[in-house]
Amino acid sequence: MFITVKEWGLYQREVHMNVRLSPVAPFSYVPGIDPYSGGVVASPGNEIVRIRFTKEISWREGFERIEAITEDDGVDRTALCAVELRCPEPHSFEGFIEFNDEYRALLNSWGLLNGDENPIARTNVAPVQYAPKTTSLYAFSYVKPSDNPDRRSFVVAGAGDLMDQSDLQVSSIVAKDRSDKEAWMSRIDQVCQEMEDRMTSIGVDWHDCTVIDVYCAEDWFSQAGEALMERIGPALANGIHWYIAHPPIEGLRFEMDVRRVSTEKVV
Repeated sequence: MFITVKEWGLYQREVHMNVRLSPVAPFSYVPGIDPYSGGVVASPGNEIVRIRFTKEISWREGFERIEAITEDDGVDRTALCAVELRCPEPHSFEGFIEFNDEYRALLNSWGLLNGDENPIARTNVAPVQYAPKTTSLYAFSYVKPSDNPDRRSFVVAGAGDLMDQSDLQVSSIVAKDRSDKEAWMSRIDQVCQEMEDRMTSIGVDWHDCTVIDVYCAEDWFSQAGEALMERIGPALANGIHWYIAHPPIEGLRFEMDVRRVSTEKVV
């Protein structure tokens, strides 16, 4: 059912107080941490478009491509709402923070930040095989006007197995250095809860997801696959995309993101 922009604003204020409008593009976001937001949802009358690259492209060059592709589609580069990166190997906590400072500075130069908040969602993982030589742009998403508006067009940012996503230190790692079944259950429970909290903020649930991505370099499924399947319920009909990859920080072992976008293209 179509809802007006006014109704959308009332919906956000009354039901999901922690969702905020981007100051420069027609989407709302879940406030996160300095490097990224918790997720984004298109405003009424708009859709999210996802573009994936077939060849490795450095993340800085990738932002030049973002500008060209959005311009070709008739929208400003500020329509960018989500970024997917691939790094050569997991960062140390210090290295992750250092990269994020550089990345955030570029977003700021584009005028994408909302004061101290970063509205742009992000996933960043390290493939086990065929990893890029340098941190690369794997895919990105942006918003554009749509003739078939869907307020459930959304992207939830990647979250790894940290007890607190804002606590970037070793002590926050769930079940650190453990590989037993209980440890895997704890990791999946923590990450799923983070996904659910973010989805609740933008008014969606597992059944709204058309893509559920898992990033893990180990056999998590034999340990806790049934727990994840039970958690996501009917959304399992769309399958689970399992990437053989590490989360972006050393010591983390399991990450997820989810989305529902109207258009996906490969370039």
